[in-house]
Amino acid sequence: MDFVLKERLQWTDLEQKDPAPFRDPATGDIKILNNDWPYGIDKRIVHLVVWTKFDLPDDPDTKELTKEMRREIDEYVDRMFCQAVPKENLKVIWFKNWKSLKSIHSVEHFHVMLFDPDPDFVEQVTHGDIPLSRSIQ
Repeated sequence: MDFVLKERLQWTDLEQKDPAPFRDPATGDIKILNNDWPYGIDKRIVHLVVWTKFDLPDDPDTKELTKEMRREIDEYVDRMFCQAVPKENLKVIWFKNWKSLKSIHSVEHFHVMLFDPDPDFVEQVTHGDIPLSRSIQ
């Protein structure tokens, strides 16, 4: 957890600055990075992780995201990723792993996959992040 928090995210704490999730990216409550160990799928798919300082609550009955949080993430993904990609080229999906599948439990996050995105766009949203899997080769 310390490595992810301090080295990858460069966060000193997980204190949420803005009480409304996804409202103001300038608060630093969200960080988009490349997945350090992306799934072994098509090389044209860019696998990003959206890390948050706020909770992404699950419905206790279904163990899935609450409807409200799913809506908020949908709107965020649309604003952040879909509006930046021409609709005819739009190939974006997002998901949040179930707790039992998470490799990192202590910092909330969800995954975004982009099919064949413009590398300049990826560099812009990740602020030039390079995944560990590429940096150690």
